[in-house]
Amino acid sequence: MEKRIFTAVIISIAVLWLWAAVAPKLFPDLVKPRTNLNAPQKSAPTTTKPAAVSDTASAPPAARPVPTQPAAVVAPTSPIAATAITYTRIETDDYIARFSNRGAELVSFQLKHYKTKDGSLVELVKSRDPSRTDFPFGIEARDASLTARLDSALYAVDNQTRDGAGVLEYRYAASDGVAATKTFRFSKEYLFHFAIAITPPEPYRVIVGPGIRTLDPDEKDSQFTVTGNGVVQRDDDLKIIRREKADRLTAFDSVQFVGMEDNYFLSVLRPEKAAGAILRAADFGDGKEKRRELYAGLNAGPDGVVTGAAFFGPKQTNILDRYGLEKTLQFGWFDIIARFFLIALLWINRYTHNYGWAIIVLTILIKIVLYPLQHKWMMSMKKIQKVQPKMEAIKARYRKHKSDPEQRQKMNAEMMKLYQQEGINPAGGCLPMLIQFPIFVGFYNLLSRAIELRGAPFLLWIHDLSARDPTYVLPILMTAAMFVQQIITPTTADPAQRRMFLIMPLVFGWIFKEFPSGLVLYWLVQNILTIVQQMIMNRYWKDHPAELQTA
Repeated sequence: MEKRIFTAVIISIAVLWLWAAVAPKLFPDLVKPRTNLNAPQKSAPTTTKPAAVSDTASAPPAARPVPTQPAAVVAPTSPIAATAITYTRIETDDYIARFSNRGAELVSFQLKHYKTKDGSLVELVKSRDPSRTDFPFGIEARDASLTARLDSALYAVDNQTRDGAGVLEYRYAASDGVAATKTFRFSKEYLFHFAIAITPPEPYRVIVGPGIRTLDPDEKDSQFTVTGNGVVQRDDDLKIIRREKADRLTAFDSVQFVGMEDNYFLSVLRPEKAAGAILRAADFGDGKEKRRELYAGLNAGPDGVVTGAAFFGPKQTNILDRYGLEKTLQFGWFDIIARFFLIALLWINRYTHNYGWAIIVLTILIKIVLYPLQHKWMMSMKKIQKVQPKMEAIKARYRKHKSDPEQRQKMNAEMMKLYQQEGINPAGGCLPMLIQFPIFVGFYNLLSRAIELRGAPFLLWIHDLSARDPTYVLPILMTAAMFVQQIITPTTADPAQRRMFLIMPLVFGWIFKEFPSGLVLYWLVQNILTIVQQMIMNRYWKDHPAELQTA
């Protein structure tokens, strides 16, 4: 019996270790913005230094985004272009976006409610060389010279309000007949609409990328960070494409949306008028710094027009539900358990106002629910300890016949008969551990993917429950608690096996030291509650030995 339990525990440790190693690779967790677009724009002449900046600031009336239609692109009678690079700032209650008229591209998208470790706003446009011309909403044409031309051209910009929404329109035209218009429509939503038209019609696509946001240094070092994977949904079926394994070019006839994701954020394009979509891989850097990143794009139709909506934002449950992006929040194995825990934590946090205390309260509730099973497990272990002499006597009778299958079968039959006489369930000791595993995995996935817990502090040195404990104090406390639990738990193991059991807390402590501190907090509280329960049961059995006879 003890060997089976010991084997089950060792297997559990191996699974945890394997999960920590491969999970990040296999399972890549009421918005009311205000758009400011109407202030007049300033410009500056082009110089060899960085060009002047132009910001807009005012608030149009509230309106839900509606599809944007591109301005008619006709053969120009005269060239249309700006004389200097300018930037337009779009600010809502939730984000700050900056567009450049060079290529009419999105050069910055900062989320006002989410910050990095250094206190700056989370930036969803991956930072690279500022001279680059492949920022989001850049053009990739079949003709490379047309790509370079349209992505480096200085577009004339016009800000206005239409139907209660802020509209940002960029226009470019050359004397040889090449013309382009990019129109963006914003309102009080994360989702904003775009329309792009090029004449004469040429095969091209509009792209976003590469990848999604620049990670904090500690995120780069974390094995739990998953970033830059491609996401594409077709016929309500979501597919995640790992950036490291992505093909140079993957084409899709039709999609509901296409883009990139990481643990907590999402950048996608949702087509309204397009001729298919793509995910394209590109390698940056070299040597150890070499990294593969993805671009997502929508192909223009034969008329040179592509329209759609873009979402740059957090993977927050209620926000994703609103825009039909809910499937991008995936908690991997035991998804249902993780989502249930998220709902429970959000509800409990309304009263605790601290997710650390919410985890403790939820752990107590889980312990209460599992109490009947754990109580039976403790009773089973105590009974096995009590009948240990009888079990050893049976084993002694058959010790000389270890290699005889028939004798081994007789010994097992006698052991089962003893279990029945004493009211012992030989599988009862494994059941609580098996139930704990999906709960553990659900908590792990929740803490590594639920943006509500990203950066959530607890007490003192715990500033982020989704990150590891930088001081390792919680893992040390958890290891100590596991030692105490091992010592006071009834066991029938021989001295050698018991010493092996006492090694397990060290193994768990080593594994857990890199886990999110919220997960370690859950396991620590779980162990403390088990210790209290075991101490109460030990004291009760000592004062009421007869109860064990009839239990």
